[in-house]
Amino acid sequence: MFVRRYRSTGLLIVSLLAGALIGGLLGQLFATYLPFLALGQTVGFTPITFNLGVLELTLGFGLHFTVAGAIGLLLGYLLYRQL
Repeated sequence: MFVRRYRSTGLLIVSLLAGALIGGLLGQLFATYLPFLALGQTVGFTPITFNLGVLELTLGFGLHFTVAGAIGLLLGYLLYRQL
């Protein structure tokens, strides 16, 4: 019989973030032994500061994509599919 499973989007986001974080951490730990894991590209924009007299606001964003992080994302997605 066909069983329908419902998965939440929040669980997908959490599993992808956890996979990317763990993959990035393991990539940094093993970068001396497997240097290709640390290969990556940084994407984002530099911080912009708005000075409004009594309030100063700084906005910035950056992501560093590595091979290990991509592997972690893939494993996080596969784990999500197994749930």
